[in-house]
Formats: sequence, C-alpha cells, structure tokens
Amino acid sequence: MKIAIVGSINMDLVTHVHHLPKAGETIASHHFELIPGGKGANQAVAASRLGAHVSMIGMVGEDENGQIMLGGLADAQVHIEGIKRSGTTGMAFINVSDDGENNIVLVPGANALVSTEHIADNQSILKESDVVLLQLEIPMPVVEHTVKEAARLGKLVILNPAPARELSSELLSHVHTLTPNETELSILTGMPVSTIDEVQAAAKKLLSGGPKRVIVTLGEKGALLVTADETIHIPAFRVEPVDTTAAGDSFTAAFAVGITQGMTETEAATFASKVAAIVVTRNGAQPSLPTLDEVQAYSF
Repeated sequence: MKIAIVGSINMDLVTHVHHLPKAGETIASHHFELIPGGKGANQAVAASRLGAHVSMIGMVGEDENGQIMLGGLADAQVHIEGIKRSGTTGMAFINVSDDGENNIVLVPGANALVSTEHIADNQSILKESDVVLLQLEIPMPVVEHTVKEAARLGKLVILNPAPARELSSELLSHVHTLTPNETELSILTGMPVSTIDEVQAAAKKLLSGGPKRVIVTLGEKGALLVTADETIHIPAFRVEPVDTTAAGDSFTAAFAVGITQGMTETEAATFASKVAAIVVTRNGAQPSLPTLDEVQAYSF
C-alpha cells in the first residue's frame, strides 16, 4: 500500500524559551536549533518510518536548506521524485516553552510556488497511491485541485486542515477523513469546543459537509473519532511532554499508515495516539518521529 503526501517542506528555526512570549514581550532563548520540518515533510517522514511506502510532492528552494531537506527525506526512505526546486526554502520560526507548548510563524518560501501544473506533472504518483494526504501550507487552489483529482482517481483522501482556514463544501465533499485539532475545529466551524460534547457537535457539523469521518486531536485528552454512526473517544497515552511541535503531524501520518495496513479506524486512531505520545517526549519535528520498531517496543 502506498501513500502520496502533497504539502509543505520547511526548515524549522527553533528557539527554546522558559515561557512563550506575550504580546509586546521580548525574552531570551536558552537554546536554538535548525531542524527539518514542514507539515508535509513531517508527515512523509513519519509515515515512512512507520513502514509505509511514501512519495512526496512539493517544493524546496535552490539553496542550502533545500539540499538539506531533500537529503533528510531521502535518508528517511521517502521517494522525492515529486519534489521540485525553485526560489528559497520555506521556513518556520518556532518557540518552544519549557512545558512543551509552542507557537509557530511560517514563511512559505517555495511552498507558495507549488502549482496545479506541478501536481499534473506528478499525476503518476497520485495514480499509484492508495491514500493521498494533504495539509494547508501550500496554496489553497492547489489543495482543492489535488483533493478533487485524488477523489476522481478513487483514492482515500485525508486532509489535515492546518493552518486552519475556511474550507468550501465542495472541497469537503471529496475528503474522506479530516483531522483537525481543537483550535482548528473551532475555526472551521465557528463553534465552541471547550467540552467533549461541544467537540462532538462541531465535528458533526463538519461531517454534514461531506467527510466520512472527523478525528479531532485533543492533546492530553486523546482524540475523538466521529462518524455518522458513532463517536469514539481515543484515550491519550500518559507521558511527560517535552515538545509538541510534530504531534499532530505524526498522528495524521500514523492514522494513514494504520488504515493502509488494514487496521480498523479505531485501531488506527489508537495507534496514531501512541505514536503522537512518543513524539511529544522528544525535541524537534522530524528528529522526534519514531520508527515502527520503537513504537512497538515503547512502554507507557
């Protein structure tokens, strides 16, 4: 089973701070790192390390960061034939606090240059895949085009709607699985998400737009799997968080891997919850992503 991932590739500039800065506040970092990231690349590396055959479609710059990103993806056994080089590589400025929380500012760079023509040039990757996984860090018209094309080809389409923005009903009608976190769910629906019941109601609203399932990641509260027929709470695995940067990416990727390996949706969501729990115990985006052997051996 093959997974195609269409999305962003960034170099993460990570500052470790005692607390996240408030508006107007200047603080000092006690540690700084350059780490390969980007939601698309994170999900590609995560899925590959979990044993999937992964191909990626995206863009990096004609700069040193672009070369580093391509090398890292290739080292993770991600197929990179669908990645083109132009301009400067995208960047993410990430603050990580001592309690593991973060905030992120994106500089799109080459990610903003991904076009429908680039997708068309790599249609063979979509055709050969079983699952097509996307996020929202590349231009929205490209996301919409790719989702519709993947659905036309009969592929299972998973959309991680981050960063959150308004999604058309036409787009949602072609998505099989949507994986927002609580904040993204609230932005997408305009509804409160303070309680599990409110999360369920908001997820049901998204379901009415067309997706077959919505999986809401809830951090330390686990995840909520919502379909037209049932709602299942997936408990979180208890860990001490260090850095939550790639938690959502790893969850979405692991769910995709689980589905391609024949797990039920509940089994796949539980597997994804375990992977995400391991990720938050480690620093960085891609360096935190575990292999399948590590997941199977990990004891909570």
